[in-house]
Amino acid sequence: MTTRRVFISGVLLGGLVVGSFALVYDFFRSVGSLNEHDSHTDVDDIDPPEDARDERPSNWEANADDRIERHRATSLEVVVVDESGDPVEGATVEVAMQRHAFDFGTAVNAAYLVEESDPGDDYRTAIAELFNTAVLENHHKWGFWEDPSQREFAEIATWWLLEQGLTMRGHTCIWQRRNQGAIPEDVLEAMDDGDGEYVATRSNDHVSSIVGYLSDTTGLTEWDVLNEQVAYHEMTDLIDPDAPPTRSEPILDWYRLAAEADPDARLYLNEYDALVGDDDRHRETLEDIIAYTVENDAPLDGLGMQGHHPSVTHRREPEELLATLDRFGALVDSIKITEYDTWGEEWTEEMEADYLYQFLKTVFSHPSVDGFLMWGFWDAIHWQDNAPLFRTDWSPKPAYDVYIDLVFSQWWTETERTTDDQGRVTISAFLGEYELTARVDGATETTEVAITDPTSETIRLPVD
Repeated sequence: MTTRRVFISGVLLGGLVVGSFALVYDFFRSVGSLNEHDSHTDVDDIDPPEDARDERPSNWEANADDRIERHRATSLEVVVVDESGDPVEGATVEVAMQRHAFDFGTAVNAAYLVEESDPGDDYRTAIAELFNTAVLENHHKWGFWEDPSQREFAEIATWWLLEQGLTMRGHTCIWQRRNQGAIPEDVLEAMDDGDGEYVATRSNDHVSSIVGYLSDTTGLTEWDVLNEQVAYHEMTDLIDPDAPPTRSEPILDWYRLAAEADPDARLYLNEYDALVGDDDRHRETLEDIIAYTVENDAPLDGLGMQGHHPSVTHRREPEELLATLDRFGALVDSIKITEYDTWGEEWTEEMEADYLYQFLKTVFSHPSVDGFLMWGFWDAIHWQDNAPLFRTDWSPKPAYDVYIDLVFSQWWTETERTTDDQGRVTISAFLGEYELTARVDGATETTEVAITDPTSETIRLPVD
């Protein structure tokens, strides 16, 4: 872990100090509705459910915490100097985290957001307060996108999410599964007719069109170009019938077209059962697809590893998760956990909380992973009626306490210190965006700084 040095001196660079995420917990911790709150407490006082620490190998969490300290934090040194450059002893320095560098996100139902939610309601408040990235659950899929009324939902939802300061992922350009709204009717008809040329032309045009259309959208930074190729490959089979689905030329075409349409976007392959469950044949097939793109210099930047747990049997121990992340982290530059949820009759809320604590801490500790997204967070509109965080009446589940404890307490940096005789304070800070404020003799100076890598950097800001 290296040290980042920040010098606070003369010119005010900062802006308005915004509300701390330490207030998030109580705002959502009502028994019934989010709107019933009238007080706040500090998340530092929160403990996750006891289940979240029981019945595990004694060293898994300590090892995860060690990795987190190495990969997700850095030593931050703030130095306060006067206008002559001399250190200021006894200055008060506030270090206030504003945003994680790591992506903590959710899928968003665009139609519900646009048609049924309102400014300041529970759904919009939860999205804005609990997450820093989002993906539309359906409305960037091909069939939805080409329906004008559905595209309107997509555009309004995208605009709103970006206005809240979230970044976004595009999901998904190509998903070859029928009856999911992912394939337009004319393309389905061509598939039924065996017209591979038509399917190739339409799919190529679509990838170029949707990625290009949104390429100037600041904050939409990555795309799932291809979804679930291991199991669903009817289009690639039709376009390139002599090739196996793991080594079909349309795969290369789609990634190259996406890169041409938006050279700055990071391009992902999204797949289920890559991280969870025990289907190693599925993983081997996925490895073959990735190898094919690498061998042919296709611009594949990352892997989306879906986190759907339809049964408790899909759970894996930390060492198993880490081994799989090592395995695929050697093949791609980035891994996102893209669709986390736990549902099925065997799951209880306590089990869900316990496993979220273990799973999230494990993936956050791995250096190849740079994001974790739930596939929705509220039961009322979850695709399986069992989202991780909130029941239908907006009462928080035990997993909510776990999420808040990890993301906004254990992994959140907010502190106040006093400079020593060298004008310095040194802390361990999680990577992210910060407001740094120095106060001395009635003078106050604030600056904003992004600490996104554990590297050394100096910023000078003189104080009068």
